[in-house]
Amino acid sequence: MNLTSGLIRAEKKGPIGWLIFDNPTKLNALSPGMPEDGLKVIEDYAADPSIKVIIMRGSGRKAFISGGDIKSFDKTRADPETARLAREAPSKFRRALLDVEKPVIAMIYGFCLGGGLGMALNADMRFAASDAQFSVPAALRGIAYAPEGLKQLVDLVGPSIAKDIMFSGRRLKTEEALRIGLINRVVDADDLEAITVAYAERLAVNAPLSIRASKYFINQLGLERSQRNEDRMDAMQREAEGSEDFKEATQSFLEKRKPVFTGR
Repeated sequence: MNLTSGLIRAEKKGPIGWLIFDNPTKLNALSPGMPEDGLKVIEDYAADPSIKVIIMRGSGRKAFISGGDIKSFDKTRADPETARLAREAPSKFRRALLDVEKPVIAMIYGFCLGGGLGMALNADMRFAASDAQFSVPAALRGIAYAPEGLKQLVDLVGPSIAKDIMFSGRRLKTEEALRIGLINRVVDADDLEAITVAYAERLAVNAPLSIRASKYFINQLGLERSQRNEDRMDAMQREAEGSEDFKEATQSFLEKRKPVFTGR
């Protein structure tokens, strides 16, 4: 990978691929160059069969991502056309996170604000430290938040709560974020990484074809029926049913041992 921004780090540790937002002097704010490098990392992990799970995190414990880099707005949002062009790279990065066939977990310390919360919503699950904070301060910045990001928020928490979050710009603590379904788990900050890694390792030994199908099917079920790729879903189901992993699961059950899946 040729990462050029100096603001994204990638680390492969066993079956886990880490994507690290490394902009600590700005509390990991999303700055120019980060989406392009993030896209390269996801494409590399998608193509690497040794990587089974992807974990996103911010550098340090102060922030996952504190939002967009406001100091860059005079360049990236100088006028509507400039803003439109500046959205292209983040949109591609977002799409890659949603489409990658491997589980993506956002591990969240501290601030998860604005575009940071939007980034976390691209993950399949969100594990947060107990002192994390969440908000989308678009109404405090004069920003019309992108519809595709709002749909993800609405799908998780429902229209009324999404309106509360967007209209008020207020910050949510972890207890409320967990209650409304914005995050999956709250963990003491000192234990967050160990628990997130243990969960990722649990996923890594499960059947890849099954996980891939479940992720794709669940995402498809969020679409109108006319928009779903029914043919691909049917093909993926038949692929799993005829796979070596299905045979291995049956054989290992009969032999009373743990299955060893290969993704074939």
